[in-house]
Amino acid sequence: MKVRDVLLLIPLATAMCAQSRPTFSSEPPSGSLHSLSEARIFALGGVGFAGQIPQELQLFRAIMVLKPDKAAQELERLYSDGNPQAMSYALVGMRKIDHKRYRELLALTRASDVTVRTMWGCIVLDEKIRTVANELDSGKYDPILPLSYRIAP
Repeated sequence: MKVRDVLLLIPLATAMCAQSRPTFSSEPPSGSLHSLSEARIFALGGVGFAGQIPQELQLFRAIMVLKPDKAAQELERLYSDGNPQAMSYALVGMRKIDHKRYRELLALTRASDVTVRTMWGCIVLDEKIRTVANELDSGKYDPILPLSYRIAP
């Protein structure tokens, strides 16, 4: 690799490393449930060229740091009042917090014909929510979920 190539890569690497990680208190940010109920995308990792964490994922993480009973209430509302992207986040959270309720919501979701907008890296897809639910249930997303969200085998 030439010196010129390395010099061109330094700003990019610096920008990627400089991304700040969100921190959360015991309460979600003001209006987070409302904002997440109108999520534009469903993404579980970094998106775009720089791998930025989308606002929707930050809001979801804020809910997941709540006490389990409070988080379950928020996820229930998110599933019932939110758009398909929000419903997808609710499924991910409920899978960890209340597996019995997750199974009930999973059955409802698998019967749905709505479309959810997903984003993986730079790729935006419109998929049936039942496909996303099946992939979540199969464990396909487990490698990209934080360890604390994963279901023990």
